[in-house]
Formats: sequence, structure tokens, C-alpha cells
Amino acid sequence: MTNPQQRIHQPPKYHQQLMRMERAGSYLKFNMAAGPSYTSYTPSIGTVPQIKYKKLPFYEVIDEVIKPTLLTGTDRRTLPNVPEGMNEATFKVVLSPEHANFVVMNRKKPHGRYEYQYQFQIRICQFIEPVPNESPDYMPLGLRIRVNMIECQLPPINTRSEIFTTNRLAFRRSAAPIDCTDNVKLCPYVDNEITINWTPDGKNYVFAMNLVKKLTSETLLMKLQDKNRRSSEETKNYIVNKLAEVDPDIATTSSYRFSLVCPLGRMRINMPAKSIHCDHLQCFDAATFILMNEKRPTWMCPICNKPSMYDDLKIDNYFLEVVTSPRLNDSNNEIEVLANGTWRVVN
Repeated sequence: MTNPQQRIHQPPKYHQQLMRMERAGSYLKFNMAAGPSYTSYTPSIGTVPQIKYKKLPFYEVIDEVIKPTLLTGTDRRTLPNVPEGMNEATFKVVLSPEHANFVVMNRKKPHGRYEYQYQFQIRICQFIEPVPNESPDYMPLGLRIRVNMIECQLPPINTRSEIFTTNRLAFRRSAAPIDCTDNVKLCPYVDNEITINWTPDGKNYVFAMNLVKKLTSETLLMKLQDKNRRSSEETKNYIVNKLAEVDPDIATTSSYRFSLVCPLGRMRINMPAKSIHCDHLQCFDAATFILMNEKRPTWMCPICNKPSMYDDLKIDNYFLEVVTSPRLNDSNNEIEVLANGTWRVVN
């Protein structure tokens, strides 16, 4: 295989025999003594493959390893000391040479443990009809995942999800993808067994595994800088129209105070940005916003508290010209935007 970096946007191709899955069984009904009884239906064959998981800004999907598959199982359990009534499903998958090489050739071991730029990532969502455009991660109750009989590290427990089942608590984990790369045998033609245990709760779940590339905040910032920006003229016209209105969000109809300090990092804004869905003038620093969402993804505007997804962010050239203007010095933290679209420094 040649340099994988040159093939990043060309999903690996594999033969059908290299992508083999075996289902352990199908679950139709769950009964637990003195507990709840749930019946689930089997969706049509063509519905489940239509599912598209919610896009994750810090992960680029290279290829599907296991396509979206309805999570069904039996009460046969290989996990010791699990509560009665927990379901289990088993999948077997064989990596293609290209998938294995993507991971092996791009891993590093700086501190005695491998760090993977390319990862095998498990996604689980609730099955809902009609199928939405994007399905967010949603974990079954009491979830346990093993790859080759080794427990995978799962997202933290969401303590607000507790429900009582047969005199015990079942918890739902926080919605997040699951990196199982450490447990995968990175050798083509060798079986990898994925075992999933969960407590039935009357919902249907869909499971998938993808080969993904982990992106950094620096990469996302560069991609944002290359995107189409909000032009200076567009913002200037918006200012003129906004200040001409009797708007309770603006203290005066003749000017508006714009803070040069990012509400997140409390530092001078270097790359002013906001969501295309935000109707306020104030911006935040794009690099700080992306970095904070890399550590704890919320993707919420720090000014209006509305969703501000990465794909909806735009750099504002008007305010970029402001923060890079030689008219400002290090002590200036605020400007005044005037009704004609110009601005002046507030001393």
C-alpha cells in the first residue's frame, strides 16, 4: 500500500469475503420476573441501512466497517455476574488489509502507549421512524461492550438517566462515540469478535462501526478559515439595518458596543466568528470555541446559548478587520459600532 495520506479521501475498497458479520440471534420479547416486559418489532430490511449518524466535527469517516445494523440479541450471556434479563449480541468482523494498514501505519507510541490517528469507532443510536436526517448517539441501558473479550472504555454514566428494574438501578451512559481500536486485532483475515450486552427498555437500537480519522482543533480551525466567510459588506449592511430598528437588545439606536474580549477565554478575540443562525453582532474567538468543544463538546453559542454546530460557523470579515486594525492597542477591549456601519475605539 502506498502512503495512506495520499488516499485519505478515497475510501478503501474491500471484497465481500473480507467484511463478514455473524449475528448471534434475534430478540423479540423480554420478560423478567417481577419486572417490566417489553416487546420490540423488527423494522423493514431497507430502513436500518438508511440511518446516518450525527456528524462529529473531530472525526472524519473514512469507511464503514460494519454498516448500521439493528441491535438484537438473546438472553444467552458470556459476561459473568450480570443481572438476569440482560441481552447479548455478538458480531464477528474481519479487517481488510487496507483498513488494518490505515491504523498501523499512522499510530505513534510517544509515552509507552499507542496513540491512533485512525480509529475503529463504534456508534449506537436509537432507532426512530421516520428515520431522521441525522441520528445522534444514544446508549442502551446497562451497556457493556467487549472486543475480543476485552472491555471497551465507555462514555461516563449519565446519572440523570437512572431507572429502577427488578430492585436495581440501570444507568444510561452519556451520548458519545466509542473508540475500540486498542482492543482490535490489527491483522487482516483474523476474526474480531464484538460482544454487546444491554438491559432491554422497549427501545430499538442500531449499532455500527466505522474507520475514522481523528482531527485536531488546529485542523478544524484551518478548515474554517478556508470556508466561505461573512463579508465585511454583509455585516456592515446588517449593522445599518439593525441600528435603524427599535431593538430592545441594543441600548441605543445610534451605536452598539462590541466587546473585543472572547466570552469563553476572556482574552482578545483573534478570529471572530459566530453561527449563521445567530442574529447578534457580538462574536467569539473561533480557536477558543473549537478548542473548548474538543475537550467537552457542547457546540452552544456562549452569547445566546443556541446550538452553534461547527458546520454552521462563519468567520466575520468585518470584525476580523477590526481586531487586526493598527488603530487598536493592547489596552483596548471595546469598540463602538456606529449607525452608518463604521466604528471607533472606546477609550
